[in-house]
Amino acid sequence: MHSYRLKITDQTFKELQSLVLVDLPKESAAFALAGVSSHGNTTDIIVRRAIHVPPKHYSVQDECRLDISPVAINGLIALCEKNQLGAILCHSHPGDIPYSASDDHGEKRVFEALRQFIPRSAPTASLLFHPGGVCGRVWLPGTPRPMPLTEIIVVGRYLRRIRLDSQTLDGNEGISEVVDRQVLAFGKRGQNLIAKTKVGIVGVGGTGSPTAEQLVRLGIEDILLIDRDIFERSNLSRVYGTFESTLNRAWWRSSKQLPMKALLVGNHLRAINPNARIQVLASDVLGQKTAKHLIDRDIIFLCTDNHWSRSVVNQLCYQYLIPTINLGIRIDAIDGRIGEARGVVDVLRPGLPCLWCSQSLRAERIGAESMPKSDRHSLELEGYVQGIDTPAPSVISFTTTLSGMAVSLFLQLVTDFMGPGGDIARLNHEIMDGTVRRGKASIANECICKKTFGFGDLKALSTLEG
Repeated sequence: MHSYRLKITDQTFKELQSLVLVDLPKESAAFALAGVSSHGNTTDIIVRRAIHVPPKHYSVQDECRLDISPVAINGLIALCEKNQLGAILCHSHPGDIPYSASDDHGEKRVFEALRQFIPRSAPTASLLFHPGGVCGRVWLPGTPRPMPLTEIIVVGRYLRRIRLDSQTLDGNEGISEVVDRQVLAFGKRGQNLIAKTKVGIVGVGGTGSPTAEQLVRLGIEDILLIDRDIFERSNLSRVYGTFESTLNRAWWRSSKQLPMKALLVGNHLRAINPNARIQVLASDVLGQKTAKHLIDRDIIFLCTDNHWSRSVVNQLCYQYLIPTINLGIRIDAIDGRIGEARGVVDVLRPGLPCLWCSQSLRAERIGAESMPKSDRHSLELEGYVQGIDTPAPSVISFTTTLSGMAVSLFLQLVTDFMGPGGDIARLNHEIMDGTVRRGKASIANECICKKTFGFGDLKALSTLEG
């Protein structure tokens, strides 16, 4: 059965609530522009921004009826056509009263007019607020009746899930005694939220593999691993789930080809929890087909040191409203002596700066990474870029510490166990003096995170074909 969800930032959700509940017991209205994401049996409607409807554009406004002037409707249609986005009609009822026949007629008429000017896949939906809650529905092209929204996902310092159907996450179903100690910390609902969160991990090396192992031991039931790298002997010193015996297996020796790193880590996770769904893509996230596998994830861990790959996931995070936790570590060592070492964990989501905003991504580095290896070597010799093809120092205790910090921020995003203190944009780990401090950059005015936010499938990702 197909399900329909709405994804919206906490700030925009509160803004829409305020706009439509301001004149209670009289009804009020607001609009929103929205993108869309389709994956499997689920369609996500992604709210880009709210639009205020001034009272002067109400033809009728009382406790039982609200009519909006054609001027306001035409303005909404013009905005949707210009941006090639869908629309959400929002209004209020003074009590927990379902959609009326008048609501049905008005929404159907507006959306039939709007559909002549927007992409066929662009969403047309509505939200109905009342003082005690909210409900919603989706109008599909050519259908006489709308489909109900099953869930609203509100993205802020944590993922707040508002179920609009009869399903809950409060029961004991599926809670194993393996996680009894975690239930003592997060409760049964918290553990169910953890277990049901779909996670993607891009890069399963020094930071990605300990992250994957922690997540599967936390009870996560659905993990996607993406990594194109081949397993090498040096990986044994930092990649969880790899063993010396792997190098000695007869099959690998006879084929003269070592296995893919992601396959080994995936097999290790299945050994920890055979019931977990562990998906492995031994391919590059730069490929469009591979990147698209991430759009059904609730949270993504970005554990690659490649700027090009990170730029793709960074855009996907904001375009599809998927919170992403970025991990990075740098060790500067000369002649076997560490001079400087630091790690960083970023929480990427709307309302917080992206990797371009914080200048963690550099265009010249991405340009160099996209060149043939011979050309990259020339740039390194000339001093334009550094360390693209040179092995970087790595220490398992450093990468594991950073991974633990990232997984704790994941738990905050899922359970809000930190409360208001969990509104974290960045953690800077100064390894040489053993300190961790918070950090935050400014959001750049013309950044890609603003330009692509909320479009979903209605805007192309910066990926390669295939």
